[in-house]
Amino acid sequence: MKPFQQHCNQKFRKRKVGAYFGPVRKMNVILIPLAALVTSLSFTGCGGDNLFENAVKRSDSDKAKAALESGNVDSAIATLEAYLANNPDDSSARSMLANAYLKKTGVDLLKIGTSLSSGGEGESDWSSVSNALPSSSTENIANLQSAVQTLSEIPESERTDEQNFQLAIAQTTLAVTVAKQYTTETDGQSSQEKIDQMSDSDALTIYNALQGTKSASEAMSAPNSGLSKVGSLADSVDQQAGGTPEEKLRNFLKSQR
Repeated sequence: MKPFQQHCNQKFRKRKVGAYFGPVRKMNVILIPLAALVTSLSFTGCGGDNLFENAVKRSDSDKAKAALESGNVDSAIATLEAYLANNPDDSSARSMLANAYLKKTGVDLLKIGTSLSSGGEGESDWSSVSNALPSSSTENIANLQSAVQTLSEIPESERTDEQNFQLAIAQTTLAVTVAKQYTTETDGQSSQEKIDQMSDSDALTIYNALQGTKSASEAMSAPNSGLSKVGSLADSVDQQAGGTPEEKLRNFLKSQR
């Protein structure tokens, strides 16, 4: 082959290779960083959160909501308890779990809130509150204590009005449900004999729950008439004679007959 022809063929091959691989090199400059970015976004989100974990959170939340809507309260509780064991700072999940405990007790937040605000004609505040709430049982008390504990673990400065309302209702229901253990079966009123037999533990539970209702309701941005009624009950307990909260609480209940 002539020298000139060899020179032309080599030049052509260089151009041909450049024509094929030049764009590839340029595309790699774009695609490699893009692939790295996509890979990164597949595993991390804003603030370094794992998107897969976020998907799991949404899945747990949706599963619990579906269970509550279908009436499968136990399933919702199990799902949320397992989730909160690893995500204790999720206040929305805490609200949902507390609501599940309340539903298991037969508590309807809106219905009870309305009942507390209205009350019956001629009833004392204690009677109107008591009549609006479910009957007493060991299971109900345990579920109410779990609801109160779940919501109380949300820092007070971070609780929303809705969460404060929810906590106030849970506290009120706990107080009344424990007190109902000491009522007579015939008229639903507490007898002096039964009140005298009330344990210090139950008396203190009722006292603290009433005080907790007052604190949660006062933390709300707008007053609620029903919860204000319960707050006045807490004040009435403190005004009773007695050297301890337990004694004051017993004397208050005796005054409600």
